Parts: sequence; structure tokens; C-alpha cells
Amino acid sequence: APEFEKLLTNLFNSFKYEGSGENEYLMKLVMRSVSLMKANLPAPVVQHLTGVLTAKLTEICRNPSQPHFNHYVFETFSCLIRGSCIGKPENITGFESALFPVFQEILQKDVTEFIPYVFQVLSLMLELQNRPIPGQYMALFPFLLTPLLWERPGSIPPLTRLIQAFIEKNPDGVKDSISSILGIFQKLIASRSNDHFGFYLLNTMIEHLDKTTFTANVKGVFMLLFQRMQSSKTTKFMRSFIVFMSLFAAQVGAQPLIETVDSIQAGLFGMVLEKIFIAELQKVTGETDRKIAAVGVIKLLTEGPAMLNDNYVKWWAPLLTALVHMFEESADTSVPADEHFIEIEDTPGYSTAFNQLVFATKKPADPFGASVANPRQLLAESLQKLSVRYPGKLTPLIQQGVTGPALGKIQEYLSAANIGSLS
Repeated sequence: APEFEKLLTNLFNSFKYEGSGENEYLMKLVMRSVSLMKANLPAPVVQHLTGVLTAKLTEICRNPSQPHFNHYVFETFSCLIRGSCIGKPENITGFESALFPVFQEILQKDVTEFIPYVFQVLSLMLELQNRPIPGQYMALFPFLLTPLLWERPGSIPPLTRLIQAFIEKNPDGVKDSISSILGIFQKLIASRSNDHFGFYLLNTMIEHLDKTTFTANVKGVFMLLFQRMQSSKTTKFMRSFIVFMSLFAAQVGAQPLIETVDSIQAGLFGMVLEKIFIAELQKVTGETDRKIAAVGVIKLLTEGPAMLNDNYVKWWAPLLTALVHMFEESADTSVPADEHFIEIEDTPGYSTAFNQLVFATKKPADPFGASVANPRQLLAESLQKLSVRYPGKLTPLIQQGVTGPALGKIQEYLSAANIGSLS
């Protein structure tokens, strides 16, 4: 540690040489040095570094001129926060005290080059909290819903993540702003470039808001989604739509999902089964999203009584077959040629691009965690429970409706879960 402190002292002294005040290579070396030490940095060194970097940030935000240097400053902050606060969330207060004044100055003066970085660092600090959210965050929340901020393409990814962090950490505190958040969702969902960010907001609301708060608005949400699907159906949109409906089925319930869709138009859920779930399920990509889709489909198959009614029973076996294919085959990542697009209308005039901070990156969160360790086993156990409720019904459905290798795979899942046969 003494050698490391000496290295940092020499590095920061080098900024004092003429023409080196914003030397990107020196700042990159500071970042790499901090990254190597990570959680092993002594508290006094972290405190000193935070003070020096905050002073440097205050200085450069008045006239940002070196994009790479600026990026490395925010990367270093992110690395310090992550290294110091993971497992020790009480350390966040020191960073909040140092950074909030300069962050507020950046936001008030609308320093567009730095705003996406500020949102990322705020998200990181908020996500690491394990206490009631401090008032300084909540005081900022109404500003984040300002429509002008969402007009800037470079701000949309970090702003979405920050709003998600507020919903996750303080669901009661954002309940009165649901209509504003849904207004943002409506804007995002209309854009082929940004629709997935709209789904991120929806999925976070499903996970963290109480069911009554979210479901009070859900019919309108579905109407917007069906309108968008009719006007501009893309592979990315369909993937996101399936994950959203699957999460809804898993968290709110399969029957409420069916009833909500059918409340828009009688029998509409049949189209959802045929044209969306069965036709597009294999196109869901990513380990977490595929797990969400699998759990949602299992809930539909086994916990939605309407699925075994006359209207929808014909789709039961094809949906089960589609699920087995998703389990056993790689995702279909093909995208039609006409979907490689740039929306010029989404980028009026000058806008700062979004640059992801590596040390502030958020990993996809599994909403089920250890409660669903093996979706195949969940399917087998859920089918067994369903067969007990409907004795004699499932075996003919499966044997007549599931053909080829999929039938054998279902028997494998049952055997692996120590289930001999269905009732």
C-alpha cells in the first residue's frame, strides 16, 4: 500500500506540469491503478483520492474539452465506489457527500457531455444502498422525469437504469409518479431504437411495485403494446414483449394475464398464444430473459385455468412443444434485413452519445434467483401438480399434441424430477 500511495501521489503531481492538466494517459493510469487495488485500498487513500478527483471534476465541468480524460475520471469514481462499497454499503455516504454538490452543478448547468456519466454513477450508488433512500436522491427524482431529458438519445440508457433503481429501492416513494413513468414508457415504446428501454421500466415495475398499483394501469399498457405491434413489429420488440408477458404471468399470475388481454377483445389471448408465444419463443435471447420466458410459459401451462378451457386448449400442447424446443435448442438470433435501421427522426440536432462506464456496469438480474434453479424441473413438478388437479386430462393432451423428440424430452424431465407418470 505505501508503494501504491507513492505511485498515486506521483501521478497526481504529474497533472501539475504544463499541458498535462487533462492528460488522458495519466488519468487512464490512475484508473488502472485503482482497478488493480479494488477493495484493498485503505480508507484514507480512498478519501484522499475522492477529494482530489472531485476537485478535478469540478474544474473540468466548467469547460469539458478532453472526452477521453473525462471518461476515465468517471470510470475511476465508479471503480472506487464499487471497490469500497460492495459488502460495505455504509461507505457510500462519503462518496455522496463529495459528489452530490458537483453532480447538482452539472445538472443545473446542463453540462450535456457529463450528464449520462452522472446518471450512471448515481445508479451505481443507489443500487448499492441497503438503507432507506436518502432525501437528496428523492429530491432529484422529479427532475429525472422531465421530458426534455428523454429527448436526448445519449441520456436514455442511463436514465432508464436510474429510474429502475428508484423503483427497486423505493417503490412506495415513486407510486405517485407512476403516470409520469408510464408517459416515458409510452414515448420509448413508440421508437424502434428505444422500445427495449420502455420494457425495462415495465419489468421493474412488475417486480417491485405492489400488484394493485401496477395492475391498475396494465390494460392501457397492453393496448399501447398491441398498437405498436400492429404498426411496427420487429424481432427485438417481440422478444421484449414475450419477456414482459412472461414476467407478468410469473409475478402477477397466468390467469390475470389472460383476463387482462381478453378484456381488450374477447379471445385475443388466442392470438397472443399462436402469433407471439408459440411463433416467437425461440427468438428470446440471453440466459436471464430465456429463464424468465420459460418460467412464464410454465405458469401459463399449469396455473392458468383458461388454458384448459375450450377456447385455448388447442394451443396448450403447441405451447408446451415450443417450450421444450427453447430448452433444447439454441436461440434463433436471426434478424430480417429490413430491421437494421437508424431512426434519424430520433436524433434531432446535436446530442451527446452514450458511453458505458465499464466499472459501473449492471449485470442482468435474475428475478427468480435460487427459487427456480432448474426450469426443466419446475416444468416437471408443475405438470405433476396440474395432473393431480385434472386427473386423466394431461396425458392424452401431451401424447396426441406433442410429437417427435419433444415427447421424449418431457419424459426425461419427469424422470429427472423423480416423477414416474402423470395422473
